[in-house]
Amino acid sequence: MKIEFGTHSAMFERSYMVKPAVAVILLVIAGQGPGSAVAAPSTETAKRCIHYAYLVYPHKRPGSVHMSGDRQAYFTDCMAKDGNVPPPSSSKP
Repeated sequence: MKIEFGTHSAMFERSYMVKPAVAVILLVIAGQGPGSAVAAPSTETAKRCIHYAYLVYPHKRPGSVHMSGDRQAYFTDCMAKDGNVPPPSSSKP
């Protein structure tokens, strides 16, 4: 490496060495990710989960206390299980 005072040649020579090293590090980090992409749940799964969530935690009458996060938690759990949850029992007579 040639260092000359008063010029910027040493700085430019060093930057050429840094760029390949950064590229190699980025490639190593990117290679450690998941091997394959995970598919998102289908539309039918989302429809089934939201339907089940409203069956388990139905709307309340207007003016009553708002729901807690139970319906959202049920929906999130159903989506995490890819819709493989037992159908809720109907409380209708």
